[in-house]
Amino acid sequence: MPLTFYIGTERWALTQEIEQLMSSGNWDAAQAACQKAIDDHPGNAKLVAYMGLMLFRKNQYEAASEYFRKAFVLEPKFWEAGLKLAQCLDRLMRYDEALKVAYEVRGIKQNDATLSVLISGLERQVGTGNADWEKRSHNIYLSDK
Repeated sequence: MPLTFYIGTERWALTQEIEQLMSSGNWDAAQAACQKAIDDHPGNAKLVAYMGLMLFRKNQYEAASEYFRKAFVLEPKFWEAGLKLAQCLDRLMRYDEALKVAYEVRGIKQNDATLSVLISGLERQVGTGNADWEKRSHNIYLSDK
């Protein structure tokens, strides 16, 4: 699975070094390079999202969510940043907020399988989806034999 975010079909030369460091798993160096690039280009949604991705990979979901939120605000059509924001919020058990973001992303990207699964799970968490699965009884009998 590629670690590259795309906005349209454009790949920015500015991110080439960061992408190489990320692909090689050198997260600390990638994070340092990304922070320098963000300092130089604070309005670049892709760079901001890359920082979020690095924090996400380090299981730092609270910090990552702030970067993904900023990237999504900077570039409202950047659905990948919105999806990662919803995934961070899900992992932080902020299900209502995650579902709201996921619905917003679905307005941009209707047919993404990952997003659909996330929404389905979040709807069960907050009780807004089809709860038939909860109503079924699951009888399990253990034998003495």
